[in-house]
Amino acid sequence: MSECKLHSVRFYKPKPMAIYCMAYNKCSKKLAVSRSDASIEIWNLKNTPFIEKTIASNSRNYSIEGLAWSGDRLFSVGLHALLIEYDLKKLAVKNFTSVTGQTAFCLDVNKSQTNIAVGTEQGYINIFTINDDGVAFEKFLDKQEGRILCLKYDATGNFLVTGGLDAIRIWNVKTGNAIHRMTTGRTKRKQETIVWCLAVTSDFTIITGDSRGKISFWDGNLGVAISNYTSHQADVLSLCLSEDEKTVYCSGIDSWIFSFVNVNVKDGMQKWVKCSKRVVHDHDVRALCMGDGNFLYSGGVDGYVGRSCHPPMTVVKYPPIYQRPNVVVASKTKYILLKYPDYLEVWSLGNGDERYESNESKNTFKLSKENKRLLVLQRQVNNDLGKNRNEGIITAAISPNAKWIVFSTTSALRLFKFVCDEEEENVELIPCDNLPQECGVSLNAVFTTDSNQLILSNEEGTVQVLNLKREPMLVQTIETDSFFKDAITIMECCGKYLLAADTRSNIAVWVQTDKSWRLHCKLPKYKCAPTAIRIQPATSNIVIAYSDQKILEYSLELKKTTKVIKDLEGKCDKTLNKHLSIRNIAFDPNNSNVIVLHDDSCMYVINKDP
Repeated sequence: MSECKLHSVRFYKPKPMAIYCMAYNKCSKKLAVSRSDASIEIWNLKNTPFIEKTIASNSRNYSIEGLAWSGDRLFSVGLHALLIEYDLKKLAVKNFTSVTGQTAFCLDVNKSQTNIAVGTEQGYINIFTINDDGVAFEKFLDKQEGRILCLKYDATGNFLVTGGLDAIRIWNVKTGNAIHRMTTGRTKRKQETIVWCLAVTSDFTIITGDSRGKISFWDGNLGVAISNYTSHQADVLSLCLSEDEKTVYCSGIDSWIFSFVNVNVKDGMQKWVKCSKRVVHDHDVRALCMGDGNFLYSGGVDGYVGRSCHPPMTVVKYPPIYQRPNVVVASKTKYILLKYPDYLEVWSLGNGDERYESNESKNTFKLSKENKRLLVLQRQVNNDLGKNRNEGIITAAISPNAKWIVFSTTSALRLFKFVCDEEEENVELIPCDNLPQECGVSLNAVFTTDSNQLILSNEEGTVQVLNLKREPMLVQTIETDSFFKDAITIMECCGKYLLAADTRSNIAVWVQTDKSWRLHCKLPKYKCAPTAIRIQPATSNIVIAYSDQKILEYSLELKKTTKVIKDLEGKCDKTLNKHLSIRNIAFDPNNSNVIVLHDDSCMYVINKDP
């Protein structure tokens, strides 16, 4: 590998976002994770876990307190008192329904996936019917005193269990009445016990975690207590059952994850016994859920997604790194665009000239010119965006010549001319208010290598090409319905080629002609989703990393897979971390045979030379 200068960007420090709740879809093997900024990450767990797509926060879902799947449909509730359904192809809110009772803290879908129950601040239980068009309000259950913080259907769907202040209630869904009320007791006389979480087994055993640090087991048929344990030093915030319902996991403010196992004792009796302790996180754990293969997924204030199992004891922590490319380099200048959830920064990189060596740092360069922040671009850059302070930035890009900056929120697309004279310390940002009406919210945005065109993919999956030589003008619209069946999550433009890929491993490439972009080829579909794709400028080869850690190289000139990478597959399988997916791909500009890949922990170098 040739020598080259590297710049360590130590001034990009995005704040880790806490995890509020999780929901696992067993059929599609998808994990929905909501964060403190009200964004939702959809993790693909079929092979090596990775973030498949991200739903940014917007005016409707500015708070997420509960998540639930119904088939392949995702729902949430929050402080906005709305039941929200999401469109996982457009990555936006699909529809929403008001709930009675102000703030909604929890929701659950019955086993037959025909109804959703929502618990609220004022003690109302809203029952909704799930239909093809959305949800329809069905009825209320009797209003209870105090807020409802957690609820679960039983296996039959005929009963509903709720937890709140000092009590657990069992409801008959058909009649709407509470048939049992079980009190938790208090540690201090004037301090209420808060039931934060609960689970229900198929034999109607109810398991609860509360603010006393206790895990309690109840007989739902009789409405009586079975046993309780002081498992934690503070509040138990989350718990979940294993698939066979033999083990329950719980955690909370003290961050330890304890497990309880249902064992057989004499005379055919069964008893829940504390079994083991796991240390995965350093701060409060707010969410637990079980995945396939006995894997436990956990998350909380530290922002990490934990993946653990036993036996053998395995713990993997996935850092809170955003899915989309958040560092965009203007390749023909020394400017760099840094994307944060709600604003952008543009920096000029420093210049290194004189080499020095010391005991602490070798082969480093002194900066003759320091890094400098040129611009902070807020999402409320004008009146249109200022209407909504809860919008997240979906995508952002800077042109190679650093003369254009584009970003899209959940309500609008914004394009700016960027004029910068560093010597005069003059920075000017000129908004382009005459964008074509056809250009709306975009999920991806890239500039061509010559900076003359901006290419967007919108919510409908359509690819739009804007000419920037004078004023922004829509010159081509590419319909992609025949190529893509899901949201376009990867888009790249390199030289005369444009590449786009969705989450179902559909990859299409267009080539630029004198007048327009035309379809060049569609790559063979692989069984796993791609996690990283890059076009090599020197060879026009595409290098693709898939979620099962397969590395593939495809020649755009020959329209077939190259043989060199196939010969390296065995070596790659032994070298790559089997728990982490490849996040990015780069190339050595001085040696076309060198490919650089990285995951969350390491960088890997592939040399195609024999």
